[in-house]
Amino acid sequence: SLLLPDATILTMGGGAPGPQRNLNAEIYYPPYLFDAQGRRAPRPTILSAPMTANVGQRIVVGTPQSRSIGRVVLIKAGSVTHSFDMDQRFLELPFSAFPGTLKVDLPTQAYQTPPGFYLLFILDKKGVPSRAAMLRINPQ
Repeated sequence: SLLLPDATILTMGGGAPGPQRNLNAEIYYPPYLFDAQGRRAPRPTILSAPMTANVGQRIVVGTPQSRSIGRVVLIKAGSVTHSFDMDQRFLELPFSAFPGTLKVDLPTQAYQTPPGFYLLFILDKKGVPSRAAMLRINPQ
């Protein structure tokens, strides 16, 4: 299974060729994408974000919903093989809200954010995520 940038989950079978020929896939829409009536929940939007950053850097994320954001998270882009993702990590980031922007602090320790691609999500106070912005953490 992989978390996709739109906050849905891709699950896939495997084994071709193998003992089973299993070529199916499914996209799962988690409950956090819906409101209490079962309709798609309104989502915060990221209008701008950097494409690359360095360890410990403060980044600026543009969003018209800056005052209603409850969390900013960084999730390592998935790479699953044989049912494992050895590079998986989830980081909640400290941030400050200003009109139209969020100032977000990346971790200062390189071991917390190894170089590579990450999904940057903002979540409203109800827990509804935005679509992710892709962020590459540069090597030191």
